[in-house]
Amino acid sequence: MKSLIILLCLHSVIAYQTIIDVLSKDERFEKLVSHLQKLELVPMMNELESGTFFAPVNAAFEKIPDTAVSRESLLYHVLKGKGIPSTDFYHGQLKETLYDGYLGSDAQRIKMTVKGHKVYVNQAKLIETDIQVNNYTYIHAIDSVLELPKLLGYSIRDINPALDELMQKADIIQLLKEKTPFTVFVSTKKEPLGYYNDIETAYLMSKHGKTDLSIFLKYAIIDKAIYLDEFTSGKTTYKSITGDSLTITSTKKGEASVNDLAITQSDILAANGVIHQIDDIFKPNSLIFNTRKYLYGLNATNMVQLFDNYNLSHYIDQANTNYTFLIPPEDDIPLPPLPAASWLEYHVIQGYWSQDTLVDKKLLLTEFKSAELGDKRQRVPVYTENDGKKKPSILFDHARSLGDPVSIQNSIIYKISEPLTLPGDFLSRLVVDLDSSTFIATLYVSEVVEEIKSTPGITLFAPTNDAFKELGLVAKYLVHFSAKPQLQSVLRYHAAKKLLYEEDMKSKTHEVSTLANSTLRISPDDQVIHVGRPDDSLTAAIVNKPNILVSNGVIHKISKVQIPSDVQITNQQVLVGIEANTLMTILEKAELLNLTQQDNTVILAPTDKAFTRLDVQALLEDPYQLERIAKMHMVSATWQDEWTSHESSTVTKLKKLLSFEYPTLLSLADRVTIQQTEKGEWVVQVKDSDQQAQILGFGRTSANGGIILIDSVLMPVRRGIFGLPFLWSLFVILLMIALIGGTISVCGFFGYKVYNRRRLGYRPIF
Repeated sequence: MKSLIILLCLHSVIAYQTIIDVLSKDERFEKLVSHLQKLELVPMMNELESGTFFAPVNAAFEKIPDTAVSRESLLYHVLKGKGIPSTDFYHGQLKETLYDGYLGSDAQRIKMTVKGHKVYVNQAKLIETDIQVNNYTYIHAIDSVLELPKLLGYSIRDINPALDELMQKADIIQLLKEKTPFTVFVSTKKEPLGYYNDIETAYLMSKHGKTDLSIFLKYAIIDKAIYLDEFTSGKTTYKSITGDSLTITSTKKGEASVNDLAITQSDILAANGVIHQIDDIFKPNSLIFNTRKYLYGLNATNMVQLFDNYNLSHYIDQANTNYTFLIPPEDDIPLPPLPAASWLEYHVIQGYWSQDTLVDKKLLLTEFKSAELGDKRQRVPVYTENDGKKKPSILFDHARSLGDPVSIQNSIIYKISEPLTLPGDFLSRLVVDLDSSTFIATLYVSEVVEEIKSTPGITLFAPTNDAFKELGLVAKYLVHFSAKPQLQSVLRYHAAKKLLYEEDMKSKTHEVSTLANSTLRISPDDQVIHVGRPDDSLTAAIVNKPNILVSNGVIHKISKVQIPSDVQITNQQVLVGIEANTLMTILEKAELLNLTQQDNTVILAPTDKAFTRLDVQALLEDPYQLERIAKMHMVSATWQDEWTSHESSTVTKLKKLLSFEYPTLLSLADRVTIQQTEKGEWVVQVKDSDQQAQILGFGRTSANGGIILIDSVLMPVRRGIFGLPFLWSLFVILLMIALIGGTISVCGFFGYKVYNRRRLGYRPIF
């Protein structure tokens, strides 16, 4: 009975002790008591009927300046509610303190950590536990003063400096310094943007990507404090401040994850919330990249600015249509007002063209619809060069593709070495082509340049210099002032009033109207494209260089000049064109000029210089000789293509020399031979004479005849009897006299013998 009374007395003594009473009796807590007194916390501590107090020993206060001890910091050492003995502590345990902080209705928490036999509260180690004040109050001595939790805006740097830097850039840190509760999931990855490629990362780190960077960072923030120690097992879905769903899953084993990413460390305390570490990186579905963002990431900001300035933003903001973008270097992009919207649209190609789908010399449709093309889309040529490497070299017009293209949504972006240039007018394009100089000259002479330039959607077939060279003397006539109407018709005949690119011409035969109001036929034959009159396939040209793009159409270079059927070029006109004035005078004086217009007639036209070797005045006064010389230069012959064929210009040992013999209008006996020398040159040889003239040029005319320009006048051979040359005639006469004289002599001799025998009385004996 006495023992029971003693125990009850002891219990009463213990029950009425306060925390201050117990601390005051222990020298280890002198400094703590002193701070409690200074901060006027003694009355409050004495009024506590129950609680848990983590009491720093004197040595703990020596680690910090006195100014670091505040009323709030000491309240942070006191737990709410019934006292907790050390046996009830467990790893990761959270408990509310008397310090309210910025958690709304909740107070700030401390976190218990158990490492083996050691127990920590926050960063302080428990050095003595279970100092009982009464049945409901315990003091636990600790070796350090507990630091007040920092705001989230200051806490993240300690966990992941790289993430903190991103938050600084996106102004998220300022949000996390607000005095309102948040939960932040912080990745421990050193590269927080590691799941994004270099272009996406560059965009997010640029000033243009600040909003999306903010979305990426805010995805991991919930606007309430969620402590996993207080989280029951199972799944709970929360909304991040971006509106995205974050599902926290916790198991009875203490494992936790958020959106299937493991939480490696939970409940890192902060003044305005809590941090949970994750071992991976979120990739928000709400963060969507498009062409605009990729262009920013590629540092093509000037290009983006142009799209915006010209109200063409839909090209880089939409995701439903396929485009191929050609992006020049940033420094080479001219800023407004220099480029036009058409220039920008010319850098946007219809469709998604990856490297393996590009075909050499293909024309790609751009987004630029040109009024000069009849509201058709302008095209850009692509060239692929494969030098044996795995990846071919690609050029868009003259701009080389740099590096690998980049795909984004349904589009692809090529960085190119220089800006594209819109096709200019046809004249500016051809004037730099040395192989088209003759064509350019005829255009100027004809005065049809403006007509061709102003015609929308045109296909121009441009003969090469060799084509005009093959035309020969006819070309000289066409540039003569008297031939201007015909030259205009010829040139207009080369301008089709329809856009025809190489792939169009190879697909089928086309008969198109031209500016000359005549029909031109374009027909494919295997890999060759023929261009010519529908009624004359023999004179058709071959397209030898297609698809030269110009502002109002396309140019194809061809091998022959095409002359429409309504343009009839006569021998007389060519003689005028080559200024064979002396021959014209002779033909007119001899009244033979009309014969030059006959079909299948070839005129051998000596130059005026050749006639200086003759007394032309005397010739004009000699009608007989005048007619003979005139007819000597008129040949009844069908024009031969071999005369002007490129294949016959060079003779090899394997080829036979070409030779053609024709009668002249002078007589069937007066013939000429048009033949080829071993050097490939052509000459005219007068039969039965050593006369030979060098041929200086050919010109085929419409009546299947033509003009052959020669360097010498052909003189008729002087003929005697039987139409033979004079000397041969004299020889024949003398020979006939000799034969007749011999015959008479023989006959006279035998006649005399017979007569003499009869006179002498000789008789035959029978």
